[in-house]
Amino acid sequence: MIDARWQFVVRFGAPLALGLTALGQNSIQSLGSSSIRAASISPAGDAVAGYGGLSSEMSMWKPSTNLWVGLGDGMSTNPRVSDGGTYACDVIQDVNHPVVSNAETAARWSASTGLWTLLPGLGGVSGTSVSSSYDMSADGQTVVGLAWVNAGEAHAFKWTPSGGTIDIGRYWFPGWGYQSRANGVSADGSVIVGKANGSRATRWSNGTGAYLGSLDPSNPQFGSSEAYGVSPNGQYIVGNSYYRAFLWDATNGMRSLGALGTPGFGNAGYAWGVSDDGRTVVGWSGSNFLNSQAIIWRDGMTQCENLRDYLFQLGIVAAYNDWQELKLASDVSADGTKIVGYGVTVFGNTESFLVDLAPPPPDAYCTAKTNSLGCVPSIGAVGNASASSPAAFNVTCASVLNNRSGLMFYGTAPLANPFQGGYLCVNIPTTRTSIQNSGGSPSGNDCTGLYSFDFRTLIQSGVDTRLIAGADIYTQYWMRDPASVPFTGLSNGLHFRILP
Repeated sequence: MIDARWQFVVRFGAPLALGLTALGQNSIQSLGSSSIRAASISPAGDAVAGYGGLSSEMSMWKPSTNLWVGLGDGMSTNPRVSDGGTYACDVIQDVNHPVVSNAETAARWSASTGLWTLLPGLGGVSGTSVSSSYDMSADGQTVVGLAWVNAGEAHAFKWTPSGGTIDIGRYWFPGWGYQSRANGVSADGSVIVGKANGSRATRWSNGTGAYLGSLDPSNPQFGSSEAYGVSPNGQYIVGNSYYRAFLWDATNGMRSLGALGTPGFGNAGYAWGVSDDGRTVVGWSGSNFLNSQAIIWRDGMTQCENLRDYLFQLGIVAAYNDWQELKLASDVSADGTKIVGYGVTVFGNTESFLVDLAPPPPDAYCTAKTNSLGCVPSIGAVGNASASSPAAFNVTCASVLNNRSGLMFYGTAPLANPFQGGYLCVNIPTTRTSIQNSGGSPSGNDCTGLYSFDFRTLIQSGVDTRLIAGADIYTQYWMRDPASVPFTGLSNGLHFRILP
């Protein structure tokens, strides 16, 4: 018989609690079910993992259903979920462990079976703990975390169905008592981040590890730091060092994103999630989870900002009307448009939130070549690029000569090199699209011409395998201009990101 106190809880695929209505753009929504806290979102933004709640088990929420679903087990504060919610990972109890009763062990859940599978550890036990999972790849085929090699030493591990559990922490002076932990993994499982040798932010790839450095000016190489997350493409890493949130990439190294207020003992910034382009970072700032505020950093900010204040500045008044405070932003989707975490509502309830931000619009860059009539060709776009949406996405070019042939070309990297009397704005290799006629006035010479290319159809045709969700694309128009030298015209460039 089901205890009446838990009669609203339905496990293995049925609703745990009702969510609210679906989100529009630039909005914040409570995911309902008081006390469930959102810990992560899948790279695709189509599944959220949560912990806590009355059932004290891992739960999953999907925008497609607006429901929290209990997964029947899970006991940590670090549950993770794959794209589509097909897999999840957490810590469960191994009731048959040969050494300790109810050993806490990393495990993976499968939507196809509704069952949890224990993952092998590294042979050690510390108290009642065998291992803990901290993240999984987008397809759920790689799980990373911490596993004990003996009662006093834990190492970062990587698990895959084919390779089993691998001790990646062994690269750091095994047997010396140095601790390591894997906190994050890229979407394809190739890049793992965390800490090693106690508190040194570390990146593992291709079987080796490397320290990321520190923000401590007195010890920039080996000062205290920890990496908490990595972008799905593996290029950007976030974490904490010297009381400050940081963003790391191979080109710029470790950059401080600061904290709310003055960083120091009792007040630090922690970055936990980062988008694929490294332009959106989320986390929290404060002394602990009871005294914290959710933070966001976006490209162009000098340091992190209070997420609630930032949303209000965007016109999301619900951030103030419906929430007393946003305590922690735990993760962000690959495209940077969806942020999850938890806060306190105006009714005093601790609830999970989902922020939906409008995707960044296509942005122009580079310099167009003035044509023979003194007009400046201007590239633009109508709509947003998407790998699945039926909405139109047309790349246009206005203020061009009438009745002239032209074409658009594109690539995956920007450029600004002198070319044919103007600038080449797209780096090689480039792909040309079909020749167009600018139209405009049927006779005479003026600048009433217009080019337009249906990029949505090209993306969704699958012809170019580079045109996938998350890809950054750079485009430019080239056109005939017989009175110019050398008889050609060039627009400025346009950058856009392909959304799911």
